[in-house]
Amino acid sequence: MRHLASCEVTPDMDKGTTYLSQTHDAEEILRTYNFWNATPRLTPMQPNTRLNADNCDRNPALDFHRRYRGIFGSLGNLVTMIRPEIACAYSELSKYVQFPGKKHMPSAEHVLSYLRGTWNQPIR
Repeated sequence: MRHLASCEVTPDMDKGTTYLSQTHDAEEILRTYNFWNATPRLTPMQPNTRLNADNCDRNPALDFHRRYRGIFGSLGNLVTMIRPEIACAYSELSKYVQFPGKKHMPSAEHVLSYLRGTWNQPIR
């Protein structure tokens, strides 16, 4: 296995393919936000969830705001490298980074729960 721009590159000579993963980064994110033991979710975004500006908090608590922005920023590295399936959820979360509300955090944490179930899933 080799590393390239925070991706783990694993060639499979028998199948003639190469696998890319970010297991180390995903595990670190999950442990940082205490989601390592979370119940895995099947989808990156909770079905029938609509985030909107009406739920924004114009003056969010500093710890709450820092956590939301931290989750969002951590997911950004995964999205840009090898996790396109969370891009839509990431895009939705991005709209509320400046003023996240209490209804936005469960969506961010849902992505972490999804990541828990797929943290070691490579692409090829």
